[in-house]
Amino acid sequence: MPNGVFPRPTVRTTPNPGPSWSHWTWLMTRLRRNSLDRQLAAGVAPSTLGPLDLRAAQLSSRNGRAKLANALVETVGEAHKGEPMNIQKRPQRAEVRAEAEAILALADRLRESTPIDVRGAAMVALLVNDGSSPLYRPSPRKLSDALTEAHAALIPAYYDAEFDLADAA
Repeated sequence: MPNGVFPRPTVRTTPNPGPSWSHWTWLMTRLRRNSLDRQLAAGVAPSTLGPLDLRAAQLSSRNGRAKLANALVETVGEAHKGEPMNIQKRPQRAEVRAEAEAILALADRLRESTPIDVRGAAMVALLVNDGSSPLYRPSPRKLSDALTEAHAALIPAYYDAEFDLADAA
């Protein structure tokens, strides 16, 4: 017996790890994060095992959603502080303070366990990660409009709220 008195299990003992992306795909996803987020926010469907699919998986994962929610909360906190002594990108303080309730509602929605549409998560990622977004720079697009659009886009098209209510009863 190659394993001694213990037989080798014939079933998978670990949960299904899901798709396996190459190191090249991980690298390309990291380097092209904002452009992939723009594509996902525009509604482009992810391809199989490509950088777009990996980015969609990252954004819709619990960890990715938590990172986005934390970044939104930190932005609100940063807007209420004094001037920072570093050169990191700074939020538009007055606009963020005015929209703090909407930003925190968006963070709460990301922290919920209900399904989200990756398009909305990509919109939030662009708000948080892109230094030229309405969160950080004055633009023709108002911050309130961007937040409303992202919040609405988080709701999946196939989501049936009545089904969840029936399960809860």
